[in-house]
Amino acid sequence: MLKRVLKGSVSFLLVLVLVGLFSHGVFVVRGADGASSSVGEADVAVRRAFNATLDAERAGANVSGLMAKLNEAGELLAEAETAYRVGNFSEAVGKADQCYMLVDGVIGEASSLKSSALADAQARFSSTLMFSLAGAVVFVTALILIWVLFKPFYAKKLLKMKPEVASNVDV
Repeated sequence: MLKRVLKGSVSFLLVLVLVGLFSHGVFVVRGADGASSSVGEADVAVRRAFNATLDAERAGANVSGLMAKLNEAGELLAEAETAYRVGNFSEAVGKADQCYMLVDGVIGEASSLKSSALADAQARFSSTLMFSLAGAVVFVTALILIWVLFKPFYAKKLLKMKPEVASNVDV
């Protein structure tokens, strides 16, 4: 009877070990797929954040803080890719998620900086246009006033002049 119980327990343990090995392989494959997609999503997010930062810089925003965050995100992405290549899928997913969260904040901040830079540029353009128009109006008004004031003096001076007749002129 002991032999029969031992035989049953050994076969149960053998089946349990085989199922454990098989299910571990399934989990590893799922982990690899999940890690691969997480790292890929983080890579795409870093590219989007870089483009958003570039757009904000083109709009005239100060993006030095964003560049520091992008460098940090790039380091996290590199660590995630390295962990994925080594086979440490849980660390790869963790680093990719950290990178994704950091980059998501960078994208929002970049769009905010771009909007404020565009608003500032619009305000500067409007004020420059207004000051230019005001300066033109003042200039033209000053020219008209000078003309009105000096016209009578010039006319009197011109009328006081006597024409001279030239003699012995060869024509």
